[in-house]
Amino acid sequence: MESNNNWFYRIVSRQEFGVSLALVILVLSFYSINPAFLGWGNIAIMLKSGAFVGVMAVGVAWLLISGSIDLSIGAIAGLASVVTAYLVVKLDFPIFLSVFLGLSAGAFVGVINYVLIFKAKIPAFLATIGTMYVARGMALFIADGFSIYPLPKSVGAFGTGGIFNLSWHFFIFITLLIISEIIISNTVYGLEVRATGSDREIAFMTEVNTKKVSISTSIIVGVLSALSGILLMSRLVTGDANQGTGWELQAITACAIGGISLFGYNGTFLGVFLGVLTLQVIQNGLVVIGLSAYLNTIVVGIILATMSCIDWQRRSKLNL
Repeated sequence: MESNNNWFYRIVSRQEFGVSLALVILVLSFYSINPAFLGWGNIAIMLKSGAFVGVMAVGVAWLLISGSIDLSIGAIAGLASVVTAYLVVKLDFPIFLSVFLGLSAGAFVGVINYVLIFKAKIPAFLATIGTMYVARGMALFIADGFSIYPLPKSVGAFGTGGIFNLSWHFFIFITLLIISEIIISNTVYGLEVRATGSDREIAFMTEVNTKKVSISTSIIVGVLSALSGILLMSRLVTGDANQGTGWELQAITACAIGGISLFGYNGTFLGVFLGVLTLQVIQNGLVVIGLSAYLNTIVVGIILATMSCIDWQRRSKLNL
């Protein structure tokens, strides 16, 4: 009996349990108001829509767990979208090479953020706001303020393709989640990322390569943010500098909902999935029950502020 109680306590005490319970309550509430909410067509819309921010949220989770933050990720998505589309449409580059260079642009911004934060010692908040404006400005300059199209039909075929009414973007998101969870839970690198996020100085003194962790997680979030922008580009079959606007707050909020600490160390990638899904349920549910879609931004802001306060209070109690 005691063993069963311990098993039950371990499940209930996990952050993901609380998120899952809240998610079920939200789903049942929206369903009771409008049964169409749980129709497969609407469920598929939520899963497909969440994949774009979800891919970015995976990168954000790596960075948050390592103890840093990046507000330039939405602009990186727009920059990668424009770079990739420009190379394909204007310079007639092969699609795969263009995608690689678009991802490289995201990695480059990630490296710049690393230098500003960990070499120049500029606070992450200020440094990444600066690179956010630079990245967005570069995207607008390259595109000359216009959308870039038409992209090849193969791009559109991928962007609208999938199985079971789910897009390839969604399956990419799930694959990234699984790979990330395996790495952070079962490898030395994963332990180093958590150790760095817990206390960078102590981690350094215990011979954790904090420089490797910081630069690698900066590159990871840059590449995955670029990937999210390129995936949306394939869906819209258009490169646009404004793609990804506001995604940084959605990705950070999804991570916060899922239990990723905004101050480092804590969190799982299952939590990231639950956070993205919860955010999509709230945003979609408000529309399905007939409320204004403009409430979404208000809700995201309230959730992020609330989760930040909860996380801060938890850390204060634990003296972290």
